[in-house]
Amino acid sequence: MGVTTRTIENYCKKGILEEVVAISGRRTITRQSLINYLAKQRMIDINADNRIDVIYSRVSTKKQEERGDLQRQIDSILCYCALQNPKDLEIFKEIGSGLNDNRKQLNKLLQLIMQSKVKRVFILYKDILTRFGFNYIEAICKNFNTEIVIVSSEITEKSTEEDLAEDLCAIIHSFSGKLYEMKDRVRKYAIKELGRE
Repeated sequence: MGVTTRTIENYCKKGILEEVVAISGRRTITRQSLINYLAKQRMIDINADNRIDVIYSRVSTKKQEERGDLQRQIDSILCYCALQNPKDLEIFKEIGSGLNDNRKQLNKLLQLIMQSKVKRVFILYKDILTRFGFNYIEAICKNFNTEIVIVSSEITEKSTEEDLAEDLCAIIHSFSGKLYEMKDRVRKYAIKELGRE
């Protein structure tokens, strides 16, 4: 602050700063009164946004990552971000279907958003976050004053077709698993009923 202890004592007497006196006689300036004083002196900005910016990138398969698709996504977004003055930029990347709503990095990102720690989320295109339910994620972000920045809406034909095929396979796999479970339950029930006769 650039002032003497005597000046601080005078500030406390005048009510400019608030102090707490311990039983031992030791005086301590309250945190909030110090912050208010420094803000009035324009030594700090209490309205500064200390939230981070995040790049979120995802590919559906390990093969796409090995081909370099994940890194190309990140590089494209980084080029865009360089012009956006990112603050404490963090990169979240993962391999998983856009249909999977229980992805580790996506859940981590949503937790940070709901803790009001994220200012902007940079994605290459909407489908990176989720295939279905983008509006829900967008609503959560708006609720916590987080902006979703979609860097590019241009998707290559091959990438779109591959992602769609993989998502369809994931849907079929999910339903076939449920069908198998249902058949197994019916079989066990039939055995149980036959055993009673």
